[in-house]
Amino acid sequence: MSFLDPQSELIISKYLSKKYLIGSANYSFLFWNIYDAELYSTSNKFNADELALILKYNRVIDKETLVKETITDIKEQKTITKQQEENWKNLLDSIYVDTKTNEKFIAIKINNKSIFYYNDKKLHESFDQEFNQLFFNIWLRSNSKNPNFTKTLLGQ
Repeated sequence: MSFLDPQSELIISKYLSKKYLIGSANYSFLFWNIYDAELYSTSNKFNADELALILKYNRVIDKETLVKETITDIKEQKTITKQQEENWKNLLDSIYVDTKTNEKFIAIKINNKSIFYYNDKKLHESFDQEFNQLFFNIWLRSNSKNPNFTKTLLGQ
């Protein structure tokens, strides 16, 4: 069942000409239910260049933890320089806020740009293609932290 409300639908429609639900999945770690996720794309076959990822948080997570975890996940994908790490920490600082239960984070990737929203408020746009690729790969790469979650999200 989709948790796409009218406001989130409006946001996604601004960037994606058409939207198809590719998959939805729940991300849990040990006994913590972290968030529910939905992945949309412009066709019913996943398109890595035109997508929207929605996370509905099932728990409170502070911004600092989100930044740290994201940098850790990026470093698991690729060796990055200290300068990249600092730049991307600053970028993540613009993207994230302290989360609350049932609130939504939306990340949209449209070609060479990514747009980030939290609770229907636009937070940031990124034109850093390397960052954008690594960021979305946290959820979408085959060797993610939770491959079953990724497969379900990708509708496989």
